[in-house]
Amino acid sequence: MEPSEFVRVVKRYWVLVVVAGLLGAVVAGALAMTTRESYRATSSVYVSSQRGQTVQELVQGSTYTQDQVESFSRLATMPVVLDPVIKKLGLDTTAQALDNQVSANIPLNTVIIEITVTSGSPGEAARIANAVSESLGTEVERLAPPGPNNRPSVVLNTVSAATQPNAPFAPNTRLYVIAGLAIGILLAVLYVLIREVLDTRIRRDRDVHRVADTPVLASLARLANRRTASSVMITAPQSTAAESYRLLRTNLEFMEVDARLRTVVVSSPAAGEGKTSTAVALALAIAESGARVLLVDADLRRPGVADRLQIEASVGLSSVLIEQATLQEAVVRVETIDVLPSGPVPPNPNQLLNSASAENVLTELGRSYDLIVVDSPPLLPVTDTLPLAKLADGTILVVRAGATRRAQLRDAIEALNTINAKVLGVAINGVRLPRSGAYYRTDARSEPLWRRAVETMRPENDADTRERVDSTAG
Repeated sequence: MEPSEFVRVVKRYWVLVVVAGLLGAVVAGALAMTTRESYRATSSVYVSSQRGQTVQELVQGSTYTQDQVESFSRLATMPVVLDPVIKKLGLDTTAQALDNQVSANIPLNTVIIEITVTSGSPGEAARIANAVSESLGTEVERLAPPGPNNRPSVVLNTVSAATQPNAPFAPNTRLYVIAGLAIGILLAVLYVLIREVLDTRIRRDRDVHRVADTPVLASLARLANRRTASSVMITAPQSTAAESYRLLRTNLEFMEVDARLRTVVVSSPAAGEGKTSTAVALALAIAESGARVLLVDADLRRPGVADRLQIEASVGLSSVLIEQATLQEAVVRVETIDVLPSGPVPPNPNQLLNSASAENVLTELGRSYDLIVVDSPPLLPVTDTLPLAKLADGTILVVRAGATRRAQLRDAIEALNTINAKVLGVAINGVRLPRSGAYYRTDARSEPLWRRAVETMRPENDADTRERVDSTAG
């Protein structure tokens, strides 16, 4: 993960990171308050040699002392030293238990032994430290080889007696709180990073690019309900949501540099990702510039266009394909677009959409409209979309932010590539967009590139919907 992506992930979950850090600090602070206070006292003894008075004897004694000081320090935690301390002070403990309270340390390049004792009582800590120093001195004198006149060759002199500490050394509340804060933040960051790595849901452009070299046409605003996508183009044309659909329209226009788009299929990897709402809003966005647009509901299993636009769907595409109705009877006018509803749900939708009749209907309709937007079934559950995608000039795949998995998008693209269908790009639906600044404001009535390209092909007299369908059927 790149540093910039790491920062982006942490920023995205900054509330969780802050809360985890504060929680860690509170828990650590509570732990510090409930932890028993500990006091520490230290006494220091100097190890010296008593061997002779000549220079050679003094050198030998010093060398001996330096060689043995490490061994002497280890005696401080052994029962031979601690048992006399327990007896002298009347402690209710054992040498093994007292060993956990006593430590001995030798400062670098010295023959000084520092004896430190930890206890829950400040006075007891000082008394034990001094008693251990005394007991250690006695034991060293006993173990060391005798010197001249049978005097001890090594003696321990107290250079710093232990005093009663004024404050406990533990718990250090500030250190506890800082450590708890750091641990909480670290755990939160690790959690969000692991979640980010394991989470394969599509949320932004980079997630799409990890799947395939497919452009992201637009990030579509999160809407309150399914009908809002169509109504927002009418009731709130200057909203950020409406602008996001115009951005999709604009990016489609730039795709017409090499070849004109006459039929565009709108599909999705799975159900519930917003393909129908996107198809409706896209058709209305394109029609804003005066283009002749037909919206076809080709989802013959779970049709949704009629519900979004609140129109009757008793007669529609399925009726035309089985020759129970004409295009003139099936196509209806809604706001600025023509709509061909799905019609009654047939028992064999795949067979109907894969028939020559479907190809003929799309060909006939293409003569009367600048652009046909086809709402088709999702790609992965059924194969109904494949024959439509093969007939169309391109397919837009709609994915829902935070819901669609990268594997689902990959499988959908592979299914289209198998039949050599053109994938125009991906629209990420349900994205939280800022109220302003996400897109530059545009003139909804501005003339698009593709409309100028086909201007010369338009009839002298632009008839209404019924007349266009009549001429097609005729």
